[in-house]
Formats: sequence, structure tokens, C-alpha cells
Amino acid sequence: MKLQAREKKFVVVALVAALVFLTVQFVILPQWDRAESTSERLFEAQKELRHSRQLIAARQLREQETTLRARLDEQNGRLLSAADANQGGAQFQTWLAAAATQQQLAFQRSEFLAPTPVGSKYIRIPVRLELTGRITNITQFLEAVTTSNRIVSIEEFDLNGSGDKDKQVRCGLVVAALMAKPK
Repeated sequence: MKLQAREKKFVVVALVAALVFLTVQFVILPQWDRAESTSERLFEAQKELRHSRQLIAARQLREQETTLRARLDEQNGRLLSAADANQGGAQFQTWLAAAATQQQLAFQRSEFLAPTPVGSKYIRIPVRLELTGRITNITQFLEAVTTSNRIVSIEEFDLNGSGDKDKQVRCGLVVAALMAKPK
């Protein structure tokens, strides 16, 4: 069977059409569907990643909050524990007198100064002291007070030596501690 030129052209066009159809059907369309589903999966993956990041950030914030609350509780344990400022001052004076006695210092005078608020939650309790003793004992007293388990600051410090043979010095200082405001 011999085909005429016109029929040959028709067969070639049919073969080309079949080839194009097969290429589109089995190569291009699957790639298109895969690319389309990939973009949908990418969008879903981005949403999932964002959600995971938010969960991780929330967990880290909770851990930080727990750590900070523990530190705050620890620091609050170093405050004077009294019902009001007068009791806090008396407690602080007693504590300072015991520290001075422990360092073999003569406790000359102690004066409770007016408490002042520090922020909205704390009160500063200052006490003026006059001590007499050897300079080494005063130094040890200051170290014991400032490195204790209380939050304490030395606000004023005056040291006078008399030049006597016992090497006694007179020390005037204002020491302040913090306490929580009564509720």
C-alpha cells in the first residue's frame, strides 16, 4: 500500500499530534501537578514552621519567666521580713548590733532614720550607727554586713582616729536595708 503525498502529510501530522498529546499527557501535566502541589505543600510547611517557632518561643519565654521568678523569690528572701517599717527598723538594728558585737566593736549609738519608698513595692530602712573599735574589726564588720544574706547598702561612712596607743577609731555610718511594702 502506497501512500500519496497528501496522506503522508496527514499521517505525519497525526504522529506529531499523537507525540505532542503523549508528551503533554505523561510528561508536562504530571510535572505541572507536582509543581502545583509543591507550592501548596510549601505554603503548608511555612505555616507549620511559623507555628513551631511560636511554640518554641513560648516555651523559652515560660522557661525565662520561671528562672526570673526563682531569682526574684531568692532576692525577696534577702529582704527584711516585718509587718511594718518600725518593726523592720527594729529588726535591722538588732541584726546590726549582733554583727557589731560579733566583731568586738563597741556600739555607741544607733538611730532609726525615716524610711523612704523605693519604687512601688519596697521600702528603704536606714539606720545610723556609731561604733568604736580597731580598724580591722570595723573592716570585718563592714564585710560581714555587705556580704550577708540581706540586701544592704552603706550610704554614709565617716572614720575618725584618735591617735591613741590602742589604735581605737570611731566610725559613723548609715546602713540601709530593703523590705517589701506591707500589703
